[in-house]
Amino acid sequence: MEKNSIYKDARLLSKYISLTIISILFLLLILITLIGLIVVGINVKPVNADSNEQVIVNVNPNTNTEMLSQELSDKKIIRNATIFKYYLKLNNISSFQAGEYKFSPSMSPRDIAKSLETGKVYLKTAVQYDVKEGSNVELIAGILEENTSISRESFLKKMRDQDFVKKYQKKYPDMLTDEVLNKNLRYPLEGYLAPSTYQFSKSDVTIDDVTNEMLNETYHTTYKIYKENGGFKYTSNYEEKKITFHEYLTLSSIVESEMKNVTDKSRYISLLLNRIENNPQIALNSDATVRYANKKETTEALSDKDYKNDSKYNTYAHKGLPIGPICNISDETARTTVNPPETDYFYYTTTKKGKVLFAENLKEQEKNRDK
Repeated sequence: MEKNSIYKDARLLSKYISLTIISILFLLLILITLIGLIVVGINVKPVNADSNEQVIVNVNPNTNTEMLSQELSDKKIIRNATIFKYYLKLNNISSFQAGEYKFSPSMSPRDIAKSLETGKVYLKTAVQYDVKEGSNVELIAGILEENTSISRESFLKKMRDQDFVKKYQKKYPDMLTDEVLNKNLRYPLEGYLAPSTYQFSKSDVTIDDVTNEMLNETYHTTYKIYKENGGFKYTSNYEEKKITFHEYLTLSSIVESEMKNVTDKSRYISLLLNRIENNPQIALNSDATVRYANKKETTEALSDKDYKNDSKYNTYAHKGLPIGPICNISDETARTTVNPPETDYFYYTTTKKGKVLFAENLKEQEKNRDK
């Protein structure tokens, strides 16, 4: 009888504890929900209901919800980029009419979203130009001269101007480090001008206008990929190593220039790292760097003299990484190269049909060359 009483008490105690835990969890859930509602409630209000300020926001054809939300937050038009991004997602607003919008801190996120959804632009596009992946500064200069009022020479002059570059260093200090001030660099911003379709509402765009837009694009794409990955990491001799964003962009620009598909890009970045880290006596030997050093197009043949050019960009003449990027890179390349695989590749060759074959040693390389 006494045993039954003990078991009964134990069951009651267990039931009481379970109910107590459930009650506490339920109360916590209610509390978290209330806090969440309060936070959302605050962040869906205008930043400043009394503001008369008007802010122009340029929306390009490739602008996504994340990029736009961050820009609106940076310009103090909305309170919270994350909440606004999810607001757009919940309302199935994912594409926007390109052009320039006029927003105010007095507008609610709902009003802003409505303008974006209906394409209520302030000014229509007057200038548009496309920058493709793999483009270098000189190619971009030609594109600008063809599509804007900016001359090729005036743009290139600014691209060589360190004072001009330093101005943007202040705006993007993490992305544009002092590595871009190396006096041996042909153009300090080489590789940092992202591929995209750019649009402006005014016909008389300035070098500052286009530079700011292209750097902003890089910051929200390539640099974001690098940062979200925790930087560029790879393993060498069982140790995890990191390289700077400038070095990552330099490596990736070679990959962009040399390889076409994701698989080859992934293997090639590993090959380059193997040469740098595990066998530094083997130069990177990238023809793309020779072309850049000699200002030659991909259609032009390379001579012995070209390969011997003492330029710091020439990876035949100098071992290790060149001093800077040789072109911009695509998002695909950025995502492929930021996490390089571990391989034992040191060599590669391309067949007559364009297939890239990788090899771990010279014996394999010779076999591949016969294919």
